[in-house]
Amino acid sequence: MAIGPERQTRARRWTPAAIPVGVLLMALGAWAFIVPLVGPYFNFGFFTDSTWTFSARHWELLLLPGLAIALGGLVMTMPSAGLGWLGGLLAAAGGAWLLVGPSLFPLWTSTDHVAVDVPHNQTMTALLWIGYFYGTGALTVWLAGLGKGLVSRRTIVEDDTVIEETPVERRDRVVTNA
Repeated sequence: MAIGPERQTRARRWTPAAIPVGVLLMALGAWAFIVPLVGPYFNFGFFTDSTWTFSARHWELLLLPGLAIALGGLVMTMPSAGLGWLGGLLAAAGGAWLLVGPSLFPLWTSTDHVAVDVPHNQTMTALLWIGYFYGTGALTVWLAGLGKGLVSRRTIVEDDTVIEETPVERRDRVVTNA
């Protein structure tokens, strides 16, 4: 038997490295959803200093994007569903909304701009903007992009050695009767 040329087989694989990214996205989504509701307990209120307040600004700017991010992270952790790309897209959209939502919010409301309604010093106001919108949104978009790369179906080329049998040489026999 002779060993013949190598044959390449192609397989599509999902990597379990997407699971930690999905879990981090679920945590960021939970943060974006929970912090406006319980932040005032810790003097971390943005729109109000009352806890568990569900205003239109909360829903449109923080709660819905938080749900989208958490749901996207959950979908990314389930490889059998084959919808990891959709989870990454959903999380990225939620993170992008956290980044641009405060700028676009005045377009459909009567307010001129989104502002911190609870009095804080300048350092705390900066931390509120980072913790509620910009830091959470930027980290979410980065993780969603990383996760989308991990859950995308990739073609893996594996080399398999093909063993070919050598055909037995045939010799024509010449019979002579002499």
